Amino acid sequence: MSLLRVVRTSLPILEQLKLEEALLRHSEGNWCLLNALGPPSTVVVGLSGKVGKLVDVEGVTRDGVPVVRRFTGGGTVIVGAGTLVATLIVDKKDATCGPFPREIMRWSGDLYASVFGGLGVGVALRENDYVVDDGSLLKVGGNAQTITKDRWLHHTSFLIDFNDEDMDYLAMPDKKPDYRGDRPHQAFITRLGPYLLSSSSSSSSSSSSSRRP
Repeated sequence: MSLLRVVRTSLPILEQLKLEEALLRHSEGNWCLLNALGPPSTVVVGLSGKVGKLVDVEGVTRDGVPVVRRFTGGGTVIVGAGTLVATLIVDKKDATCGPFPREIMRWSGDLYASVFGGLGVGVALRENDYVVDDGSLLKVGGNAQTITKDRWLHHTSFLIDFNDEDMDYLAMPDKKPDYRGDRPHQAFITRLGPYLLSSSSSSSSSSSSSRRP
């Protein structure tokens, strides 16, 4: 792949989505956007998702939780403080994978397995999600894509941290990955943060031990 421009943003999720779509449709070159989101917690529904079936409408209305619709497909998520959004926008002519959903997923799965593996954390692709690669089948990242004539966009919400109570705003979808089974959200996802901290602490301990006389 040719030059990939990496940009850190600090936009609210709705403005982030607007920026992504503008870059996809009106810019050239390859982009990687990284956004460590802050509050408020916001429900994000896929392009064709039915809010009434996927969201606790009474709960979000009562608590004033924003609900936005993104321009890509995929499932419904809630993002906010502790969510890292990683977005890849790639010209087809520069890509090392075919411009098809499964091929993009496999390519991105290898990419993020390498990234997190370099940080000492095992992350693997499972169906359309990223899970902790320890046999627990706990989700740490969800994905969505859109493919245009000349380019494609793949964005991921990584769960570095989250509020457990936020998951109550999401209804159990009719269509869900096989590996999830009937697990509720709280039993289906986990935080990446503790894994990263544990890996960092282990590395620091090993480094300290190696320096002892």
